Amino acid sequence: MKKFSIKELKQRGVEQNRFNSQLLTDFPLEYYTGEPHLEITGNFECVVDGLKAIEEYSSEKIRLNTGKRSVTFHGEDLHINSLSPQGAVVQGFIMSMEFSDAD
Repeated sequence: MKKFSIKELKQRGVEQNRFNSQLLTDFPLEYYTGEPHLEITGNFECVVDGLKAIEEYSSEKIRLNTGKRSVTFHGEDLHINSLSPQGAVVQGFIMSMEFSDAD
């Protein structure tokens, strides 16, 4: 996959990712589709980039709105460890994830 320079990304209207302070040049352009991005580590952490709203929050269920879709985490001891206007980090024992059209 081709990587792009900062100048090429700026020409395409791409700015620095403020959620994780990592320059977008670290990722291929195909990553930026306008869709939410989820990065799962084992069954205990999920980074959700593209967060629009928290729809439901409990230690057994967290539902996040990511624009066109919602993602629901089911598990135990679930919590949001980090939250920003662009994303969230869900942690705990994640037993399942469910995707649905946003309401």
